[in-house]
Amino acid sequence: MARLYIEPAGVALQVEDGETVLDAATRAGLLWRSLCGGHAECRTCFFTVRSEPAAFSPMARREKDALALVAPTLAALGPARLACQARVTEDAVIYKVGVRALQSPAS
Repeated sequence: MARLYIEPAGVALQVEDGETVLDAATRAGLLWRSLCGGHAECRTCFFTVRSEPAAFSPMARREKDALALVAPTLAALGPARLACQARVTEDAVIYKVGVRALQSPAS
């Protein structure tokens, strides 16, 4: 199990072995935008790595192909990954704007 720190939200969460970043965020009750439902098609779930990139699973072809489409845009931000594909292998720090706790509806 690894610990993931999400900036600028200041959120920390536990990521189970083999779990994607998106699945861990959803399980923790966080809002993390993904339009394609985790199929590496929309690229809206991307994040940038602030710690060692080796703290994540190697990129599969599907993720590489998806990120290649937006590589020039993301290059200035640092190493990018897709939350629906990346698995955390050790404690890590990432940057993703817009991540926040889901609010329960008012009674």
